[in-house]
Amino acid sequence: MPSRNRKKILKPGDRVRAKITQRTGTIDHIEHVDGHREYAVSYDEAPQDTFLTTPAKDGVQLPRELVDPE
Repeated sequence: MPSRNRKKILKPGDRVRAKITQRTGTIDHIEHVDGHREYAVSYDEAPQDTFLTTPAKDGVQLPRELVDPE
């Protein structure tokens, strides 16, 4: 029988990595949308940000399935 692993509960200030972009950042705040948690992640500034026309350095809002704790 497979074991069930509970995912770590994340809180503001925790360091995470976005699964989509592989960028790291810090959780700013948590919102509840349709009964699910969404994390507002503020990205760290990355070296490639100066070369992008629309950098994603400000952050993103992601559900729990798309972030990995560091």
